[in-house]
Amino acid sequence: MSDVYRKCPTCGLINLNRDYCKHCGVLINTNLRRQKERAQRLNKKKTAAAAKKPHKITLFFEKAKTHSNPIIRFIVLLFYSIWVVVVAIASFLALIIGYITA
Repeated sequence: MSDVYRKCPTCGLINLNRDYCKHCGVLINTNLRRQKERAQRLNKKKTAAAAKKPHKITLFFEKAKTHSNPIIRFIVLLFYSIWVVVVAIASFLALIIGYITA
């Protein structure tokens, strides 16, 4: 194993084969510091995504799909199916237009 010398950015002490400074305890391993920063960013994104509430229309459709009245469930599923078809057609047209212009 090769010896790794790392200089502490706060106190300037040279540390041999250490991830944390022997004198002040600061993290001096760059790879470990980047991994921790990535993990913190990922946790921040996850909490932001969990805190984000779905749109009111989405909530309405989700609640109406499980409604106790079968007529309302049928009507909601009909409109939902129509919406899916419209979005699929619009996506296909966007794809065609993208191929034509490229």
